Order: sequence, then structure tokens, then C-alpha cells
Amino acid sequence: MNCFSFKNLLLALPLLGLLLGGCKKELDDYYQPVEDPGFAGLGLPRVPLGTRYAPGESVPLYVTYAETDKLRDITVFQVVNKADSVVTGTYPANGTFNAAGGLLAQAVPYVVPANAVNGVPVRVDVTLTFQNGARRLRRFTYNVAQPITIKFGATPATYRNGLAATAQSEGDIIGYSLIINETGIGVVPTPPALPAPAAPLFKAVDSLTTFYRIGTGAPVRVGVVRNPSNGAANTRTIDVTVPRGALGQSVVFSFVAYGAVQTVTATAPAINVTNPTPLATLRTGRISGGPNATPDSLAFNFRTGLIEPAANPATAKDLFVSGLNGSAITLSAANTTRYVKITAAQLDKGFYTSATANAVGTTLYANAAALLTDIGPVAADDVYAVRVRGAELALLRILSVKPSTAGSNARVRFEYKLL
Repeated sequence: MNCFSFKNLLLALPLLGLLLGGCKKELDDYYQPVEDPGFAGLGLPRVPLGTRYAPGESVPLYVTYAETDKLRDITVFQVVNKADSVVTGTYPANGTFNAAGGLLAQAVPYVVPANAVNGVPVRVDVTLTFQNGARRLRRFTYNVAQPITIKFGATPATYRNGLAATAQSEGDIIGYSLIINETGIGVVPTPPALPAPAAPLFKAVDSLTTFYRIGTGAPVRVGVVRNPSNGAANTRTIDVTVPRGALGQSVVFSFVAYGAVQTVTATAPAINVTNPTPLATLRTGRISGGPNATPDSLAFNFRTGLIEPAANPATAKDLFVSGLNGSAITLSAANTTRYVKITAAQLDKGFYTSATANAVGTTLYANAAALLTDIGPVAADDVYAVRVRGAELALLRILSVKPSTAGSNARVRFEYKLL
């Protein structure tokens, strides 16, 4: 017959405590139990432990404990890829009070092995020994990974207005090509396989932040991309805007990648900000259509500034009469010339009267998804930004429209500004 005794109960309680303690989540916990002698935790608020670290990196390892528990020392054990456990150091307790958690917190030195193989898992066991001999084990794991890398692409900068680097002005847009973690992968292969040398496991990038600096001024943060890479290679383009107040000065854009205990910066060459380039050349033209119009009056060539004969190929016909419907006259491009209509609000701010190539180019880029081949019915004082055959910038203004009535010919008079 089995008998229960108080002695058996005392022997069973420590084992029960260990079993219950093993059920607690041990990764990056930070909590304060009310009644738990010998409490210990890993991590601090806003100082999380990462899941990947590079060889030679110092890990921000913090241990928290209650002052009343009288901690004696902290021992750190390391297990690399299921190898034997190795002691990396034993440190006497000397924690300081952390107001955020109401506990003592102590930084514990731990450095990722310099010769660790890419991709291998590492387990770190932190044992806290108290003055009464009690011990508490806390654990975290990570994978060894390559440090974050960031660099510019083969064409580092694309000037969205289509002008040269030396012609950039305030408000212009520049696209910078960036390569993050080149050749890297973001997922560890299924064990026991390891990442291939040609495509190693990289650390994740938590955020990619853009800054600019005017002259010798302080950097200004202007944008952030969250989690742009889980470790895998990522080529992306970041658009930036030349800031106001930079005229006559240099502007430097930089891109900072943040990851666990690492910050990497790519800095672009300085841009010397200048005045916008005016569209100083003015030309006029007319096209007509209708039952009595000659076939050679339908199309216009912006490059030559002349009517384009009907027999010529469509590639030279930047503007032509594509339809007559009552009083409406429809214009189109027969080639790769594209248009976007300027809004009344833009015109009120002098978009046409002070026309610049910078403003036209930026407007075309900002409306890239809405560029027109068919302008549609036009009216006097309509204004269009124009990209002539994928190259030159121009600004078209409709001067007058004579509709086709009672069988008469329709006519459109216009002017356009270009470099």
C-alpha cells in the first residue's frame, strides 16, 4: 500500500517547481512576478535580442533580477550547432536599478564566435546563481549570419526630370538605386543543410531611412522603409526630393540600413542645386482637318516646327487631328510623344508663364501612369506638358480652336515652349 508523507511532499516540490518553470516563455521576456524568489529575466524594454548576429558582433545581453533575491554571479554557456556546451564567462552580480521594470539590470558580455559557420544555430544559456545556492536558467537562440550590406546600383541616380545632374533644382525628384544584402538569402535551409557560400544567410534589415544634408547643416530625416529585407537580396529605388532652401548649395542624400547591433550607410555624391532651366524657345503652329482640308495639313512635327506631310512615317507626327465631332476637335500623337494636361491650379501659379524644363519633367514623371497618346477634345488656353518621342521636354498651349461647321474646315492654332 502506498503511503503519502510530508517528507515525500518536500522532495516533490522542487521537481514540481522546475517543471512549472520550464513552461515559461524564455525568449526576450521582461516581466516582474509578485511572489517568485530567485526570479531572472533576459532583455530590457527597447533592447530586444535578435534572431541573427554576425561573427564577432557583441550581443546586447541584459539580465534582470530582484535585489531581494541576492544574486551571486552569472555564467554564460554557449552551444554552437549542437556541439558541446562551452562557458564563455562568469560575472559577479553588479546590476543597477532599472526604473522601467523595477528590477536590477546587468549587461553581460557576449560576443558571437568569430569563426562561426554561416547559418548555424547557436544556443546561449544564461545561468544565475543566488547566494542561497538556487539557480535559474534563461536561454535565447540565434543563427549566425552575414552582416548587412548596402550599396548603390550600376546606375546610382536617375534624374526624374530627364535633365543632367548639374541642372537639378529645388523640388526636383531623384531616384537612387540601392542594393541591400547582395546575393543574400533570408531563410535558413532545412537542417542539416547550410546556406551555400554563393548565397549566404544575411541579417535582416529592420528599417531603411533616408536623410539629406544641405551644405554643412545637420542631417534631416525625410523617409523610412520598414523591413526592406529579411536577409534576402533586395534591389530597390528610393525617390527623394531636392529640398527647399537648398538653392546655390550642395545637398547630400544618405541611406541608413538598421539591423540588430548594426548600422550601415550609403552616401550619394553631392548635388549642387541650381536655378531651374527655362524653356526659352517659343514656336507656333497650326493643324487643320475637315472635308476640304489637304491631307498634308493634319499633322505637326515638334522637332522641325513644321507641318508633317501625310506621306511621311507616323514616327515624326507628334500632334495630329484625329477626330471631328460637331464643334469638338480631337488631337492625338501618332508616335511615342506623350502628354499630360496641366491643372488650373498649376496655371494659376504661373506654370506656363514661367515655364521651366525642371517643372515639366517632374510633372511628367509624377503623372507617368496617366500620360496621354490621345489628348481628346481641346479648347483655347489648354496647356499640356509634353515628352517628345521619349526625349525632349516641351510645353504646349492651345491658342484658338475653330470648329468644323456646315462642312467647313476645323483649325487649331497653338504654341509650344522648349529648350
